[in-house]
Amino acid sequence: MTVFKIKPNHFLFILLYCSIHLNGFSQIDSNYIEEEEDYSIYDDVEDIGEITTYCSPKIFDLSPNRFISIGYDITGPGTLKTSNEGAYSPDTDATQTGSSRVFYNGLRINANIPVISLSSFVWQIGGGFNQARYHGENNLSNDHGKLVDELEQTLTSISLKTTLFKPIGEKTFLILQMLGELNGNYNLKTSKTQPNLENTRFSATLIYGRRPHDRLQWGIGLTRSYRAGDMNYLPVIMYNFTSKNRKWGTEILFPAKAHYRRKFNSRNILLAGYELEGSTYRLYDTQFNAQNLELRRSEIRLRLDYQKQIKGFLWIGIQAGVALNYSFNVDDLTSYDNKDFFRGFFGEQNYTMINQMTPLPYLNISLNLVSL
Repeated sequence: MTVFKIKPNHFLFILLYCSIHLNGFSQIDSNYIEEEEDYSIYDDVEDIGEITTYCSPKIFDLSPNRFISIGYDITGPGTLKTSNEGAYSPDTDATQTGSSRVFYNGLRINANIPVISLSSFVWQIGGGFNQARYHGENNLSNDHGKLVDELEQTLTSISLKTTLFKPIGEKTFLILQMLGELNGNYNLKTSKTQPNLENTRFSATLIYGRRPHDRLQWGIGLTRSYRAGDMNYLPVIMYNFTSKNRKWGTEILFPAKAHYRRKFNSRNILLAGYELEGSTYRLYDTQFNAQNLELRRSEIRLRLDYQKQIKGFLWIGIQAGVALNYSFNVDDLTSYDNKDFFRGFFGEQNYTMINQMTPLPYLNISLNLVSL
């Protein structure tokens, strides 16, 4: 058996240590009186009632919103086939009297700036300047050559829009978007080719939506739109979704656009899908007999859209795909008092020209200032 010997000086140190600590626990001030809490200090506290929470306009991992975007658009060649100026019912298979190889390119500048951003209300104002300048073989003096001449003047679109997001609960919201466009082959060379504000076209979309959780946002609504070329009224379905692993999802606003989203990381996103793009364009000072002509231009862009962060809020976007012609017909508004009209899918109003454009490969590159 091992025996531990304690030296006298060590014994005194241990005894002193225990004595100090035992006294610290055992000594209680006999004069200490516990003070009672003064509850009167809470008399002025106001009951604000139930706190209202609002749903967010975003869900996880959506592609970034573009505050400012500057891009350039260019297509490969395709074939434009046209009829003569005349009167053709929508279901007429008009005889194509001219054709030529064409392509187009143009600058695209768009902005969408938040004016008010509160939990209970979000208001954004934006606008755009977009061009499509056509280039083609034009050695024909017939109506086909006249139309190509008009297209080579450059189709320009100047737009202003406003978007309102109003949450009406923790999971419910309304979206209202209004858009005004002044489109045409106008310029400032003569009074006949200057844009006329009376030719401004207006669109609007209203959506009622739900946001059940941070990965899902859906809605239904109605739109008055020129995306298909003609003025039309269409139902709208929105479905934005992010998977549980947050690597893929959808961004859908049918029928305007629909995309599958693949997120490689926070700086690299790939979208695959389509967008319906188009409007109606006034043709100024034409060589045709009619002088109140509007080109109903619309295309479906099947594409891959790669978005990459360069630094901070600066991103680059690269789109590549094919533009499928949906509409390229021409209307004469003379008999409608120079005002636009509703044809829809079943209207029988005549077209002045019925034209066709073959698919065009296209590329779009843009620099974007975004919000994450």
